[in-house]
Amino acid sequence: MTRWSGPPPLLIAATVLGLVLAPAVSSADDGSGAASRGTTSASARSSGSSGATLSASEPRDRDPATGGAASSSTADGSTSDRGVASPPSPSLLGIATFNQHRPLTIGQARADAERITSRKGVGIIGWQEGYEFGPVYSWLARKGWSTKRFGELRGASELAVSWRRARFKLVGAKLHRATRGVDSTVGRYPFGDRFILRVTLRERSTGRDISIINTHLPQAIEDLDSPGAWRDTLNAGAARQQLRGLAKVWRNAPGRWVVGTGDYNFDARSDARRRPEGGIARVYDGLAVSSYALSTEGDDVAPTHPFSDRYIDYVHLRRADVDAGRVRVLGQRTMGGVHSDHRPLLVWLKLR
Repeated sequence: MTRWSGPPPLLIAATVLGLVLAPAVSSADDGSGAASRGTTSASARSSGSSGATLSASEPRDRDPATGGAASSSTADGSTSDRGVASPPSPSLLGIATFNQHRPLTIGQARADAERITSRKGVGIIGWQEGYEFGPVYSWLARKGWSTKRFGELRGASELAVSWRRARFKLVGAKLHRATRGVDSTVGRYPFGDRFILRVTLRERSTGRDISIINTHLPQAIEDLDSPGAWRDTLNAGAARQQLRGLAKVWRNAPGRWVVGTGDYNFDARSDARRRPEGGIARVYDGLAVSSYALSTEGDDVAPTHPFSDRYIDYVHLRRADVDAGRVRVLGQRTMGGVHSDHRPLLVWLKLR
């Protein structure tokens, strides 16, 4: 009988067993196995990519910034490393405009702010009627947001702009008085002085600047019996003056991109249809264009002011930016479930 001259049988068995088990052990240790690749693919599909699109049939509980369910977030609103989705692409930006509704309590206003800022991809918010809501902005500061507003002039504190500090830093801001207010001894519908707030931010990842122009036109300016027509009030005259002032601010605003937010108290669709003299569409013609005119899913957006069934809250883009392809509207949404009498309008932009 020939004696076996190779390695001991026990050593051969151990070697074969090691070859079988090694891939499984390696996959579990370095995260390069099939399970990890599946997680990575899901993250890539759900992140806000440069080719993100929104369809009108998309369920309301899906995140427009990702096309899927919202991922877990850190205290500053950015996505956690352990979340199921990667951070949104720097080229995707969510802009929100929201009238906070002055009569609300601090707690109610904070709950509304939390609802908006928790949306993935929302990076800039223009607020109106934020008079007494300084504590809300202070709370947002602890969540990774910065806010700019002016309080030196009476009524000026109603306007504010907030942004995610991780993405933007402040370059400068300027407040313009647009028109004097009207008290009850003079007009039927009193309102305070109106202002225009311009805030310029720098995107940290690109070094490019974006200006936000935020405002709030007086109430009682549209004839609700004849939508799209001016109402015969002192308020309407003040609103036309404010729009002329806004046009000047738009012409001089710095930055690669210029975006407008605000409560205009005039229905967007009626204004676009009738184009009244001195109205929004006419004054902004060739200068700025609203998301309502640019979005392909406009009919799917609920009115921003449900009590009057009107679209009176706006996000505008500088017309030159749109024509040059520097910015494009991917879609828009209004959010329900807030305490305010307005719905926030969220607009998703592709920046170039």
